[in-house]
Amino acid sequence: MDFETILNKIREKTNLTEDEINRKIIEKQQELSNLVSKEGAAYIIAKELGLDIFPKTKRRLEIKNVLPKLRNLNLTARVVKVFDTREFKRKDKSGKVATVILGDSTGTIRMSLWDQQTEIAKKLKPDMPVEVFGAYTKENGISGVEIRLGNKGGIKVLEETDIPSLEKITQKESGRENISGLKEGAMSEIRAALVQLFETNVFYEICSVCETRVMKDGEKFKCNEHGEVEPKKTIVLSGVIDDGTGNIRAVFFRDNALKLIGMTIDEALKKKDSFFENLDVLGKEFIMFGKVRKNSAFNRLEFVANDIREVDVEKEINEIINNLTTNV
Repeated sequence: MDFETILNKIREKTNLTEDEINRKIIEKQQELSNLVSKEGAAYIIAKELGLDIFPKTKRRLEIKNVLPKLRNLNLTARVVKVFDTREFKRKDKSGKVATVILGDSTGTIRMSLWDQQTEIAKKLKPDMPVEVFGAYTKENGISGVEIRLGNKGGIKVLEETDIPSLEKITQKESGRENISGLKEGAMSEIRAALVQLFETNVFYEICSVCETRVMKDGEKFKCNEHGEVEPKKTIVLSGVIDDGTGNIRAVFFRDNALKLIGMTIDEALKKKDSFFENLDVLGKEFIMFGKVRKNSAFNRLEFVANDIREVDVEKEINEIINNLTTNV
């Protein structure tokens, strides 16, 4: 349902004028830091006014309108990428987490599957159309909002859907993009060299349970979800990457930052006082997959890495040869 239709339905069912409705919509967008479209804000206003403007149809929530703290979320999307399951320790227990990137015609979003839910990730493949149900959202402290499954949630693979193909979602024919062609909001794979590292404070504390950032309260650390916790240290690196077509600021969190410098977190912490000395990483090429976002502080695009790996030269050459053969 487009903006004008929603606007008209609100006007029909209330005594509000069009100017009053538009003012409420603008205020709602500002309240949500302009992270929601006009249509999304209008829909929220309608719900707050107690209006059911979609009584006969099941409305699909578009990814661009997914906000933190949503409950009982149902979403239809296409699998863009599935990352390997990662195992970790938390206190005296072990855990697992798998990351899946979902997409539709309006954008992409990260979904985290925890512990037993990681079995679901093993059945998912790129380009699969899926329905996510019984989910909720939260801020992940890395690149915005992420989806998580509730206790009764799940993922259903669909046979038919009008969700655009994976090719259209990623907006490229191959699996890779040049830096010069990166667009805000896109999930992209690039091959680039790290040409600069910013010498900033790279270590910070996260919750040992959910791994979100924690804040210091006196001598204690508190997690918004788990209260007072014993935190653990992690790392974030930022710098500039270049692929010959252009350059862009890039941010690497946690495991990806450690992959970048070839260290474990314990090894990095041991070098805390002289961290940037003797780092042999500048000029090194990597294959990087991540999301392009707008950095409001600097008013420019930046690349947030979701996964990185070293360049396999032999594999790259074989892919070039195969592409040339296919196009002959």
